[in-house]
Amino acid sequence: MTDKINHKERLRKAYEMSGLEGFHDYEVLELVLSYCIIRKDTKKIAKALLKKFGSFSEIVAAPLEMITQTEGVGIRTAVYLKLLKDANTYFMREELIGSVNLSSSEAVFKFLYNYYKCMKHEEFKVIYLNSQNIVIYEKTMFKGTLNEAHVYVREIVEKALLLKAVAVILVHNHPSGNINPSNQDIIVTNKIKKALNLIDVRTLDHLIIGDNSYCSFADKGII
Repeated sequence: MTDKINHKERLRKAYEMSGLEGFHDYEVLELVLSYCIIRKDTKKIAKALLKKFGSFSEIVAAPLEMITQTEGVGIRTAVYLKLLKDANTYFMREELIGSVNLSSSEAVFKFLYNYYKCMKHEEFKVIYLNSQNIVIYEKTMFKGTLNEAHVYVREIVEKALLLKAVAVILVHNHPSGNINPSNQDIIVTNKIKKALNLIDVRTLDHLIIGDNSYCSFADKGII
């Protein structure tokens, strides 16, 4: 037990001195796990998780029940790992609000790709912009398959008025990897665009994000 504790302390000291430089993948995960698993060999658990899922990003993207199937990993640890990803994404996006210019579909894709990466469910977002196409706010409107019943157009319009937004960009993902827009995607987009036109807010684009690729309604001329 003493050797394990000393090893964890050596990892922590190494991180305090030089960050993660020189760490192996399993050592990064081992260090992370050491803060929520106190009395077990986190090196063994880290290697088991990486062997099962392949990478850190795949681990934190996996469902809780799959993570807890690894020996030594309970629900508390699984939630902690998921929280790391969500907190990191939250803080990164928070820092970018007010400074990111989304004047192209590629810029939108880069802005949200890490958020959607490995996501197993559909999620619909609205990005609100000022007159220079700078992000002033972005919000997840709902999770699940995109259809008219799920889209609260009134809420989108009210938020645009409150923020004094000049334009919006719509974004959602297709976990299947197929980025082709469905008829329902097009119907919903037109419904939102029509409502926003009434308050002079432009709908610049709707992006569908898949596996390291995207479809832009604006680039395709369907918005």
